[in-house]
Amino acid sequence: MQRTVLLLVVVAVVAGAGFASMGAAQSGAGLPAGGFEQTDVNPDDVLIEVSVEPDGDAVWETEYRVRLASDDEEQAFEDLRADVESDPDAYTGRFGDRMRATADTAENATGRDMNVSNVTVTAERRELPQSYGVITYRFEWSNFAAVDDDRILVGDAIDALFLDEATSLIVSWEDGYRLGEVSPSPTETRDTAVVWEGPVDFTEGEPRVTVEPDGRAAGPLLFVALGLLVAVVAVVGYRRRPWGTTASEETPASTGSEATAEADDAVAAGAAGAGADAASGGTDGSAADADGEAGEAAPPVDEDLLSNEEQVVRLIEDNGGRMKQKRVAEELDWTAAKTSQVVTGLRDEGDLDGFRLGRENVLSLPEYDAGSDGSDDSDGEE
Repeated sequence: MQRTVLLLVVVAVVAGAGFASMGAAQSGAGLPAGGFEQTDVNPDDVLIEVSVEPDGDAVWETEYRVRLASDDEEQAFEDLRADVESDPDAYTGRFGDRMRATADTAENATGRDMNVSNVTVTAERRELPQSYGVITYRFEWSNFAAVDDDRILVGDAIDALFLDEATSLIVSWEDGYRLGEVSPSPTETRDTAVVWEGPVDFTEGEPRVTVEPDGRAAGPLLFVALGLLVAVVAVVGYRRRPWGTTASEETPASTGSEATAEADDAVAAGAAGAGADAASGGTDGSAADADGEAGEAAPPVDEDLLSNEEQVVRLIEDNGGRMKQKRVAEELDWTAAKTSQVVTGLRDEGDLDGFRLGRENVLSLPEYDAGSDGSDDSDGEE
């Protein structure tokens, strides 16, 4: 995703807060020098904290901190605080508009519907232990992170952002979750957060943080063990199961020698006998039994055995090579977030193409030719 994402954040904050520069500005996240005419203070550092929730929504807090080392700086900050408190809408309005534009860019890149809401601003003095003036913007970003089952996948909405030497980024999560994977290595790892201190020049595909519920690792292992046990029992039962009629029953003449002769491959012989019984239409119910057992001998392909990516590609192939992403989610009974995560991986690997149609994402196979079947941009879908 474009590096303009964080720059838009910073421009929005500065436009609202009105920090002015005297000479070269000391600022965060690529903040340009100069141009802050309302006051005579510069932000000394910037702290961005993204608190991710289990449903993928996130609460953002961006703090601009100004050290108040002189009487002039203290007075300038007090003037700014009075201005913020008397007319907060003048600050949150401009900030919210720019953040919503940022979310729109991320929405186009990720395929998830996003929105920015509940924008607030505060100005306060803190002792850290030196005296600082702090301007804090807070807002909620819906669908900021992707969710795959119960895992939270963070970072694609701010892909390849840049932190300068005055900026820190914190990604935090709720109690009951633990860190799974993170890239690149953070400056600090806490119980419920990771921290990057600038300067950090994230490359494409970074930052990425995956968190999952505590104890989740035991779950898949248990299911794998149970699956292997069921498979072993099924194979043993399959090999020992008698096919055709029992030894005490007479076999209709029309079954032929295939159902009664001994053969090295008992399964093949049994299947042949069952098929012959079905063809004979016997009156003792053996034909119906053969139908049932023949069906069990050749079960349909279990879609669950396919990977998520294989299911998506197969579904699009079955639908002529092109589908809307929303319909893929409906057909596979997946959440929009899970569908987006799988589709993004396929597009990155070149296995799928996609484009926006209004507010819809349309997916197609690389070899799909829209003109070959007379399709138009409506995709023939409701």
